[in-house]
Parts: sequence; structure tokens; C-alpha cells
Amino acid sequence: MTDPSTSVRDLILLPEADPKQPGGKWKELHDKLGTEVKGIKWVSMPDLVARIGELLDIEIPDLLLAAWKKCDELQSALEESKKSPQSKHYVGLAEHTISSEHTPCIELRIANLPPKKIDFKLKLVFKLKPCELLIQGGLIKQARTGACEAEGTLSQGLLVLATKKLAPIHLPGSIPTDKSLGASTQAKPSGRTDAS
Repeated sequence: MTDPSTSVRDLILLPEADPKQPGGKWKELHDKLGTEVKGIKWVSMPDLVARIGELLDIEIPDLLLAAWKKCDELQSALEESKKSPQSKHYVGLAEHTISSEHTPCIELRIANLPPKKIDFKLKLVFKLKPCELLIQGGLIKQARTGACEAEGTLSQGLLVLATKKLAPIHLPGSIPTDKSLGASTQAKPSGRTDAS
């Protein structure tokens, strides 16, 4: 389990929502959805705000590990480490940037109306200093992270709900991988993640 302060939800802080009356970005979202979905009332919006927050319950270390696994050199090292499963191998990663884009959605169901899908776009960028991965038996067993800066944006259509400008974030000095991510056998995360 990772440090609870390393989720996307903690990175991109959503604006507060008044349970009785929408304000700010939530008012804009309320008005936008009101024109798209007839019958939506603010009464249902606090629940929607909570669900939007849940969409951001993504562990940052999981995003980083998924991106690192797509690196050809790392795939080669993972395959090579399968030949001597008891041996530990350390792979250093130079300073690099990871860009990740996701498209979570919420499905609204109101009375007898057909369900309405509300799509969101989550864009994240992580700028990492050199770090080191521990590989054993074809699996990433641990990541020792360096400094990291991150930025992100959550939007619904053209409406930007929350933004985090590039700033340092806290990652644990060492990330144990509970899932022990292996070579090419893991399912790809939803969304697109690129490392450069």
C-alpha cells in the first residue's frame, strides 16, 4: 500500500461544493449539465461531486509503474531477470517526463430518462529526477524514487474543473509494488500513458 497522499485526488484538489447551492465551477457544470440532461437538479449534484472525486482515486505510483513498464529497455531487463529469478537487478532511470491522459466517466440515471454518460478528461504530467527500480524474477519489486514535479487538469468538455500547476509532490522514497508488475503480462491501465 502506498502513502495516502500520493493519489491523483490529493494532487488535483477539487473546489468545494455547497450542498444547497452550486457555486463557481460547480455552477458552470450544473448549468452545462442542466442544458444537456433535462431534469437534473442541484440536489443530485453533491453526489455527483463526490463521484467525480472518486474518479481521482488513482495512486500516482501505479501510474508511474505502468509507464515505466512500457519502456523497451526495461522490458528487456524484466525478461533477462526471469533467467535467474533469485537474483536482484537494479535498473536506473534517468531524468524523464511521463504524460498520462485518462477519460473517466460517470453515468447518470434520473427517473425514467435514458442514462446520460458524463465524460471527463484527466491530463497528468510527471517530471521525475533519476530513480532506481529493483527487478527480480521478471517483476518490478520496488521503485526508489527521486524528486518529482507534477501538474494536471480535470475537465468536462471545455469546462476546466480543477488544475494543478507544475509543482513538487511528495512520493515515498521507496515504493513497494504490491502487485509485483511483470513483463508484458499485465493489463494496460485505462487511458494513455507515455514516458519520454
